[in-house]
Amino acid sequence: MCIDLDLAVQADSAQQAQKLLNEQILDYVAQAFSEDSDHAVYLLSRRAPLQYFAMYYGIKWLNHAKRYFSYETAMPMSFARA
Repeated sequence: MCIDLDLAVQADSAQQAQKLLNEQILDYVAQAFSEDSDHAVYLLSRRAPLQYFAMYYGIKWLNHAKRYFSYETAMPMSFARA
């Protein structure tokens, strides 16, 4: 999903989804510039609804917190001094 242009794709794998989204973004921008300039400004400044931004950054924060609080990475420890 591209929340900056409010575009989304669906695929069987993450790599395929990324490839399709890149192609869709390129086609979208090319189409926007082929239209008249007023229409291009509207298309390129279109954003996803605020709830999508909130959901995106909420999931991003949860993934970061999950990695931070997991035991997959070593915890910094200092040695006791005698």
